[in-house]
Amino acid sequence: MTQLLDARTSQNKSYSDLESTTILPANTPTPIGVVGLNVSGASGVIRVQFTGIAELKLPEPLTIDTVMVIIIVRGTDLTGVPVANAIYGTGNTVSPIQVVTINASDYNVPYPPTNELIYTLFLFCTIEATRIGIESFNAIAFSD
Repeated sequence: MTQLLDARTSQNKSYSDLESTTILPANTPTPIGVVGLNVSGASGVIRVQFTGIAELKLPEPLTIDTVMVIIIVRGTDLTGVPVANAIYGTGNTVSPIQVVTINASDYNVPYPPTNELIYTLFLFCTIEATRIGIESFNAIAFSD
C-alpha cells in the first residue's frame, strides 16, 4: 500500500505584482524554490511528485528567440541530479507577461543517508526579465 511520507511547499509569492523590481538576470539559472522532504520510514520505491510555477515580465518588444526554462534538480545547485525541465519559447507570444509551469516526478529515488531529500527549482531566461510573482514549488514524497 502506498504511504505518504511528506509534502512541502516553497513559495516566494502567491500573487502577481506588476510593480516588482526583482530581476532575473539573463542566461543565469536562478533558484526560486527549495524543499526538503523527510522520507524516514520509507520502504520500497520512493517517488516524488512536483508542481512549480513562475511568472515573468519580459521586456518589449519580444524577440522570437527568447527561451525560458524551469528546472528541478535533486540537491541545492545545478550540479545535483537533474530531475526535470520544461522549456518555453516566446514564439508568437503577444503579451510580455509569461507564466512558466512544471509538473514532474522523480521515480525510484535512492534513500538518502540523512532521511531528507532536497530539491531545488531553478528559473532561467535568455534575456533579462522581471520576476513579478507567482512563484511556488510543491513536492510530495511517497513510498510502497
